[in-house]
Amino acid sequence: METATPTQPNVAQITLPPGYTLEQYFTLQGEVVNVAIGMACAVAIMIWDFLSMIPAERELFRQKDKRLWKTPSAFAFMVLRYAGVFALIPGLFFTSVQNQHCQVAASLGEVGVVLVTASAGLIFSTRVFAIWNYNKFVVGIVGTLYLFMVSCWIAVATQLRATQGPPTAFGSNCVLHPVPSWDPISFSSSVAFDAVVLFLTVLKLKRDVLSGSTVGNQILHDNILYFTIVSVTNIVVLALQTVPGEKFALIKPVTLPYPTLMTTAMGTRVYLNLRLYNQRRHALETLPGTATLGGESSPKFRKVGSTIPLDSMGGVMVSSYTHTESSKDYSHTLTPDY
Repeated sequence: METATPTQPNVAQITLPPGYTLEQYFTLQGEVVNVAIGMACAVAIMIWDFLSMIPAERELFRQKDKRLWKTPSAFAFMVLRYAGVFALIPGLFFTSVQNQHCQVAASLGEVGVVLVTASAGLIFSTRVFAIWNYNKFVVGIVGTLYLFMVSCWIAVATQLRATQGPPTAFGSNCVLHPVPSWDPISFSSSVAFDAVVLFLTVLKLKRDVLSGSTVGNQILHDNILYFTIVSVTNIVVLALQTVPGEKFALIKPVTLPYPTLMTTAMGTRVYLNLRLYNQRRHALETLPGTATLGGESSPKFRKVGSTIPLDSMGGVMVSSYTHTESSKDYSHTLTPDY
């Protein structure tokens, strides 16, 4: 008579990498999962934003304007459009795929980040220069901060080191080496630059409103929104990166791709917003004025609402008031470089 053999409980066997305890391995796996999910979300949003901006980009380059390619901001826009994708796609492989080329993926991603920072900063700078009529003090301050910011990002990028780590059940096996203690200087420089750009734009808007200028105020409001989004994103990431202790240890690496994402998205909107606004402004200048009221000679105004198709997130309604009997110059509210 056969005796029943007791069933053995199912036991999962985990081969630990050399030098890792079970607790250390689970901690590593948790970090890899968080970083991979965060990067995948950032890449998905970046691709969606890239595709949604294609109609506006196509409309822009249908204009046969040779002056377009004589300005640095036009080239900065093209670099920014593709540098964002170039920065995050290698990061997706670095964080989500088992590979043997960790340093290559990390270096390519950092090159993309530097290109995003430099091109977006150039667009923001030329915008501020234009609304301040290329004031020497403004050009000096913003230009110095721009060069300092780009230099900081290049310095941090050169210190990034990554090697092939132990295989993981999910995500990448790449491991980043410890970064220098001065690594947050890159985000600090971006915060300083963004804050000055935002302050100068708000100050200019306040002066225009007080002086009674209405042309260009809407476009300034829109750019303030874009600058604010970029500034807040960099401030939040900087705060998380500089917080000591282990409380935010799992969040810190997850937040890294989002400044690149927001800088790319807002920088392209600033350029397209201003470029398309200028095209519509030139078209409005050719419209005839309205008739005088009651047959009397009175100032004539026309109000035209024109929608600027920025992207699928929504257009911007610009209301332009043109005084047909006034020669007041509003050119300071526009960007001649665009």
